[in-house]
Amino acid sequence: MSEAHRVPLSYADVDAGWVTSALRDAWPGVTVSRVERGPVFGYKQNKFRISVDYAEGGEGRPRTFIVKGNFPGENDPSTGSAWAMANELRSIRDVAPLVAAPAGPQWHHIGITEEASAIIMEDLTPTGATFFHAFHTLDLGQAMAFMDAFARMHASAWDSPIFAAGGAMGPGTLAHENRRLVNDVYFPTFFTPENWQSYVELPRGRALPARFQNLDRAKDAWGRLWAIMPQTAMVVIHGDEHLGNLYVTGSGEPGLIDWVARPEHWPIGLSYFLLCALDIADRRMWERALLSHYLTRLRHYGADDVPSFEEAWFFYRCAAFYPVVTWLNNSAVWQPEAINTANAVRAATAALDHDSYGLLGL
Repeated sequence: MSEAHRVPLSYADVDAGWVTSALRDAWPGVTVSRVERGPVFGYKQNKFRISVDYAEGGEGRPRTFIVKGNFPGENDPSTGSAWAMANELRSIRDVAPLVAAPAGPQWHHIGITEEASAIIMEDLTPTGATFFHAFHTLDLGQAMAFMDAFARMHASAWDSPIFAAGGAMGPGTLAHENRRLVNDVYFPTFFTPENWQSYVELPRGRALPARFQNLDRAKDAWGRLWAIMPQTAMVVIHGDEHLGNLYVTGSGEPGLIDWVARPEHWPIGLSYFLLCALDIADRRMWERALLSHYLTRLRHYGADDVPSFEEAWFFYRCAAFYPVVTWLNNSAVWQPEAINTANAVRAATAALDHDSYGLLGL
């Protein structure tokens, strides 16, 4: 395999030769003479900062970048799976540019093979960006700004022909494949008895109300939720809108990282965001106003057939059950137990507040 098409399998493969070839996608004249790798950061062991020296073509170029990949050669499950990393990088490269996506780090190279994927992207730290985390929930102004950003993105493909056969995100496209992998391959693994019980027995599971621990009832509710979702508009969602993937730029603009972008029904992305990004008490006070704000901004950005508040409120409350299931079943490889527990409990509290099971006919 040529240097230009090599994807690093281990941390050590992120060397001057690979970085040079990768950066030449954007800057053909550049040559990197030295790469210094910083420590791996974040819960998953899959990203680190690099500092570079240039032999040629480095004038005005950044001296630091973030490299992220699944690095199968490290033989460490905490670097993540090949399909998940490929999904994320296809989202950034192929899906997000088709819609009015919020801010995100500029990327300079993406390489994807069946075994490994990697990206070189902008280091946002020097730009003054502020990152959130699961225990730093949004205030009202921040939540409104993100709702506006999601409304703008959703409106840009609101029930668009782009999702139909022959469209840029229709069957046979990478966007459609992203949705298939999540909905038809990943989600069904939740409901095997062994998998379900293994998560119920963790702190996050035992922290949930008993009705949400019951596999048969949860599986029934899950099926009913997806059966009514086609009554709502299809949009492009970020796909993992929790606090660990949110930031604001130095100028205060909402930003997103770690995409799992795919065509999806709008209540799925919106409920996941609101129920995970807000403190429980704040969510109870603000969610009606935030949903109203979202609908107003959808109209502002040109979406047609925007639902009434009453209709949107119904589907949003039904979809409150979605993050209960996804956070209960989130792998400990991807997030620590404290974060899985916090988000599962936030979602379960909302599903109780809104009687999601009752709305779904249970």
